[in-house]
Amino acid sequence: MINLTLCLTHDCNLRCGYCYAGRKRPVSMSVETAFRSIDFGLEQARKEGKALGRQPEILIGFFGGEPLLEWDLLRKCRKYAEKEALRSGIRLKWTLTTNMTLLTEERVAWLMEKGFRLGLSLDGNAAMHGVWRKYPDGRNSHGDCAAALEWFKGREHRADLICVVNPLNVRHLADSVRWMGETCGLDIMLNPDFGARWTEEALETLSSAYEEIGREVLRSYQAGRPLTLNVIQSKIAAYVKGGYEACEMCTLGEREIAVAVSGNMYPCARLVGNDDNESLRMGNVWTGEDWKKKMTLSAARGNKNPKCFFCPLRPRCLQWCGCVNYVTSGRTDWVGEFTCFHERLSIRVADDVAETLWEERNPWFIREFYSGTLPAAGGEEEAGAVEEK
Repeated sequence: MINLTLCLTHDCNLRCGYCYAGRKRPVSMSVETAFRSIDFGLEQARKEGKALGRQPEILIGFFGGEPLLEWDLLRKCRKYAEKEALRSGIRLKWTLTTNMTLLTEERVAWLMEKGFRLGLSLDGNAAMHGVWRKYPDGRNSHGDCAAALEWFKGREHRADLICVVNPLNVRHLADSVRWMGETCGLDIMLNPDFGARWTEEALETLSSAYEEIGREVLRSYQAGRPLTLNVIQSKIAAYVKGGYEACEMCTLGEREIAVAVSGNMYPCARLVGNDDNESLRMGNVWTGEDWKKKMTLSAARGNKNPKCFFCPLRPRCLQWCGCVNYVTSGRTDWVGEFTCFHERLSIRVADDVAETLWEERNPWFIREFYSGTLPAAGGEEEAGAVEEK
């Protein structure tokens, strides 16, 4: 499936200190460039579907800046893509990443009706959120974001909370996870700020917070109300499956297309930034793809760090993520030190949770990871998550 992301604007109504989306300025994508981008993405999906002998699919996402600043353009894009995809027999999926402050009950209803899955940026409780996610005048945006959660009750499977963990807000992380778990039923995506400077003290705080979060997840399963966090459940699922599947891994330079306001194309929305990095640019929707650049980026995907080659955790590690590699090491094919630390920590905490729940034969755990049936053969060593060696 082709993943097309339209960065509708470089502008934003917040000034989050860790933002990787570049300098904020009032420059937005034209309707013509947006439609041209959609045409380009649909054509890529059509070609892929034909090559694979199946119905073509495309996931169209909206990003920024803050995409809801361009609400009218977003709606026009949705209408145009729906019309063109219907004509071509292409299946559409939709995503939107938003800081939540411009959501209204009417907008949420429209997005749900139109089949969007939303990524909602919310850095936990007011104390954690307020460290970075502020309005230009310095006000904490947490109150406006928390109020919007009311409109997602009963729609929990249609949105995720995106919580960015940074060295300066990590001290509030465990309390924030508890608050988010008690406030709503949305899945929580903990996204470490990979580009930040993580001191030894900050890493120790992160480790303690993850261990407490693991205990919180364990308690939630035991209480019959599982709390879902990507850093826990994804690692357990990866163990059960024998590692991440190919469809879950990075397709940098191949199936990922992020289009900047200018129409310039990049291999990932995280790499658009100020739209001034020629080494990551794959062409422009008006002039076409730069095939040489695209092939170079595709070839530089994965992980060539030799210390990772024989690591037993490699199948369950995000060492294949090109954009994370780039912000931590400056190379899309080289894992940085913080990534290694974070992945080992996540796997260790996830395994502690999984082993306890397996020993207890927790029904919620069994249903989620083993389709409700105990594995038939192999015993606990094969069924439970393994400890990090």
